[in-house]
Order: sequence, then C-alpha cells, then structure tokens
Amino acid sequence: MKDHNKTLYKAGSYIYIEGDEDVDEVYIVEKGLVEFKSTNERSSTHGNSAGPGDVFGFISSLSLRPRMETAFAKVNSSVVVFSRDKFLSLLQKNSDIAIKLLNAYADELRLYDTMIFPMAAGRDTFLPEDEQLFNLGLHYYRSVLKANAFYVLTRHQQMYPDGIKQHEARAILADIEKAGIRRIPRPVPEGIYRRYPDNQIIFCEHEPGDELFIIKKGKVKIVKYHGNSEIILSVLKEGEIFGELAIVSEMPRNATAISFGTTVVLPINKDSLLKLIKKSSNLLKRIFTAISQRVWFTYIRMESKFYEKPVTRIYVFLENKLIEDNVSLKSREPHSFNFGIDELLKMTGVPPDRVAHAMEELSRDRNLTFTMGQIIIDNPSLVSSRARYHRSRDHLYDGDSADRDEHHRDGAEFTVQKKLENELRETSADMKVPGPDPGDGAPDSAGNLFDEIEDELEEIE
Repeated sequence: MKDHNKTLYKAGSYIYIEGDEDVDEVYIVEKGLVEFKSTNERSSTHGNSAGPGDVFGFISSLSLRPRMETAFAKVNSSVVVFSRDKFLSLLQKNSDIAIKLLNAYADELRLYDTMIFPMAAGRDTFLPEDEQLFNLGLHYYRSVLKANAFYVLTRHQQMYPDGIKQHEARAILADIEKAGIRRIPRPVPEGIYRRYPDNQIIFCEHEPGDELFIIKKGKVKIVKYHGNSEIILSVLKEGEIFGELAIVSEMPRNATAISFGTTVVLPINKDSLLKLIKKSSNLLKRIFTAISQRVWFTYIRMESKFYEKPVTRIYVFLENKLIEDNVSLKSREPHSFNFGIDELLKMTGVPPDRVAHAMEELSRDRNLTFTMGQIIIDNPSLVSSRARYHRSRDHLYDGDSADRDEHHRDGAEFTVQKKLENELRETSADMKVPGPDPGDGAPDSAGNLFDEIEDELEEIE
C-alpha cells in the first residue's frame, strides 16, 4: 500500500475486527467519531472512542500482534491510514508527538495496573506514596534482603525527610548498618554503560525516574510489591528496554527493576532520548515496538484475570507467556520460565483458599515441571490445548455452579475431559500463532543498536 491514504467510513462500518492479524496500518481520525468494543467489556483499550486528531490501532501495529478491539465508525468518518513504517517516520520527525504517544502508553499501563492489582487486594493502594515506599523497604528488610532494603529506605529518607515513617526507617537502617551495609550499592561504571551484580536494585517502585535503560548483557527482573508480597511482572533480556515510561510521564516508577545475574545496561536520560529519537530510527522503532508489546501483553494478562476459575487463569497465563517469549503454540520442544510456582500463583491472582485445589490440578499435569524459581513445559502445544479446554469450561459455568464443578468432578466427567483434551491435542498443530514476522519491521540486532547509539551519544556530548 501507499505510505498513507484517506478513507471514508460510513456510519456503522468496521475499520478492523478484534483478533485481526493484518496489523500493518495505524489510523488518525480526520473527521467524525470512531468507537471501540471488545468481547470482554470489563477491559478496554485507550478509551471507548476516538475523535478528530486522535490516533488508534498503533499498539497492535507496532507490536505486530492481533488487534485488541473492534473499531467502527459511529458516524460518517474520514480516517487517514498510515503504514507502520510511515507512522514511525512521522514520530521521528516530531519528537513532541512521540512523547505524547509515550504518555498515552504510560496512562494505559497504569490503568491496567489498577485492574490487574485490584485495590481490594492491597491496603497499600490507599496509602500515601511515602508510606508505600517505606512498606517496600520493610518488605525487603523482613525478607532478609538487606542491601535492597537499604536502597529503598535510603531513597525514602532522601525523598521524604519529614515523612511520618522517618523514625522507623532510620531505626531499620541503623540495624542494617550493623551488618556492614553503610551505603546504597552502586553499579560499576564501564564507559557509558553500568554493570550490576546479581540481585541489585537498578531502580525501585515509587521513586522518580530520570533515565531509561537498554540491556546490553544479562537479564533484569521487573517486579511489583502488592498484597505483602513481590510479584514478577517480566524477565527482560539483552536488547530490551525498560524504565522509559517514568521519564516521559513524570510519574513515579510503577515497578522495581532488579538485576538477574551480572547485568550491563546503557542508561539514557530524557534530554539524550529526545535527541536520539530524532537521529536514530533504529532506537525509535525498538522503543515503540517494546512498549507496544508490553501494553499488548499487559492487556492480555489483565483480560485473563477475569476468568472465575483459578486453573483457567493459570493455563491462559502460561499460554500468553509462551506467546510473549515467541514460542509457537504448535511447538513440542521444551521451554522454561524464570519464575516458580509461588510466583505463578501470585501473578494469576489465585485466592489463598483455592491455592490447594489449584496445586492439586497442576500436579496432575505431567507436562509441567516445577523447580526452585523455574517452570519447565515439556510440550507447549499441550499447554495451549489445556488453556482452550479450561476457557470452554469457564464459559459453560458461572458462580456457584463453577465452584461445584471444580470441587465435585465425577469419573464420567473426567472421561469427557480426557476425550476433549485428546481432540485439542490433535488440532493444536493447526493453530495459528500470533507473532511478529522476523522480516517485517523487526529492529536491527542489539549489537548494531548499541554501536549506533554510542556514535550518536559521542556527537551529542
């Protein structure tokens, strides 16, 4: 197609359908009104409508993932349609629009956070920011992660010198100092890069952010403190970007980043980011692709939590994590996740009174192996089959009948389950897996990216 064209949609006509995998196009409303709807009305993306000047369809397009909602013209509407590459080119020429779009990403991710981590599940949600930061430090202290506790509580003292938790924070810091920790652990500078040892905080939740980071070597865990425990949101690898939303939205960090093994990162501050975006199409594409994928997967993860049955949430979550790791749902090759059964139960929001039943269900699945801090899937296609099966059961039952079904399954029903699983296993090879085409708009290798950024930073300085 051309780089862009103008299309008139009559009232009631569809622009794209939820689940569409043809995602090369991004849209801007010139005149009229476009509305959005999804199969799950409890979740939404970037509002319910778009008017003149609003951009839509960019998350799926830039992440190269299926459409998250259905878009249709509420009234006769004129819409400008851009190719993905042309849209990225426009963003590069106008960094103000790029930053505005990043702000939209930040707002959407924070909205999803409130839905994934409901207020009722955590008292801390209602507390002032300084108390939330103190409670995070207290959590690390009680978990005997003293270096992390020292980092958080020191930041608490620096940020809130008159906070109501200052005396408690000082007392804990004094106790930690007795163990020989007397300053915040610092990364080792290596030119423009920083090296972190294993399990060191790069930044923490609730503190302000003035840098984003690109992983040159190693891995980084992104975690969130919620409900008196720590939940792993993601484990990022070489070439991936994190921490970008705080510097564009001027909001506190909404998660904690911790090195996972020896890790080398490239920090980029806001001023450098704006200059690099104008000069490096590679960096621009990588940033927007990474954030779009994060929004897409956060949305999918949020949507999965609306299932009533914990076992459904678990299998749908594992299926989504396979997609996130670019593992084909047709694959029969083993794959492992860097989180354990405890993290899995927390991430899927299994209530304490249903943990035992969920564990019993998982223990019967010989396709899953649980080790310390790791889950191994022998055959990913079977996870997808089970996810589809449990989805169908959640659609058939609700409320008390769902609970009754989970806890009182008789032998005949179990036979029906096995039959359905066999059918799903046979059809799994035909499933189409959403995911990026390696040759379609994929960013260059991480090595090329760092070479390009190093050259550009030298010019900026």
